[in-house]
Amino acid sequence: MRAVVCRQWCEPEALTIEDLPAPELSSGQVRIGVRHAGVSFATRLVIAGKYQRRPPLPFVPGTEASGIVLETAPDVTRLAAGDPVMAILDWGGHAEEAVVPQETVYPLPAELDPALAVHLPLSYGTAYAALLWRASLQAGETLLVHGAAGAVGMAAVEIGRFLGARVIATASSEEKRAIARAHGAHETLDIADAGWRDKVKRLTDGRGADVIFDPIGGEVFDLSLRCIAQDGRLLTIGYASGRIPAAPANLLLVKQAAVIGLNFGIYVGWGLTDERRRHQARMQAAMAELCNWWRAGIIAPTVSHRFPLARHLEAYRVIAERRSVGKAVLDLA
Repeated sequence: MRAVVCRQWCEPEALTIEDLPAPELSSGQVRIGVRHAGVSFATRLVIAGKYQRRPPLPFVPGTEASGIVLETAPDVTRLAAGDPVMAILDWGGHAEEAVVPQETVYPLPAELDPALAVHLPLSYGTAYAALLWRASLQAGETLLVHGAAGAVGMAAVEIGRFLGARVIATASSEEKRAIARAHGAHETLDIADAGWRDKVKRLTDGRGADVIFDPIGGEVFDLSLRCIAQDGRLLTIGYASGRIPAAPANLLLVKQAAVIGLNFGIYVGWGLTDERRRHQARMQAAMAELCNWWRAGIIAPTVSHRFPLARHLEAYRVIAERRSVGKAVLDLA
């Protein structure tokens, strides 16, 4: 099979495309003929050795994919050859075939576009878990979403709007803010404008945001705590800014606010211990609900850039230059 290979911790330019033997199928696993695979900011961290989990070298990058089941281990009964699926992988998605534990393989209804499906399991799964499981977002609350044109931020805007929240979205350009509005944001703010914190307060009559969705960290986290409502919840999702922030305890006390962490990897086997089996039923139900929302037009997964495997480096450049809207995808069909 053709695959992108990472042989040392590196920048994308050092990745190679090679012919490899197809991975062996073990108990409890599913072999997928990969049609589409996602490339993200986190993928860059993984190949650089800067992610919290380090695959054993050498490895094939790629943690999100869609395709067709080619083969299942004898003890796998809920999936069969020929089934269209989407999957969360430990690694291995940037190849023509991938072997995945059955717990993180999800049925994909035939009428749903498999290229767009790459956006669902990790990006929409993260937003779903953050807003429903961790923050318990309620109708009528104000939700502030940072990075709203990115894959996870866009998902948070759409899900927050559907749950009945008033959604305020931040993004770095007018084009991206327009995209956030098209996906359901009620108001948008320029994250590069130092006054966005005060504008959040004005938009909420001085009260602040009830729930804040922050995949950026750094100064954005710091300022978010200055515009959080009483009893508010700040979801720390990631640190795209490069700085891991610290919350001043006295401010949390005064506001009766909570900083809530979401490590979505816990649900799919990426925690300190592999707990994907314990969370399997919950995750399968969440993915089924997201597919139903897709059918109903409630969510609109978006892929702004698609490249063949041979042009994988262009996908990494799109991510590095923050030009992607929703997902950037490799086409392997």
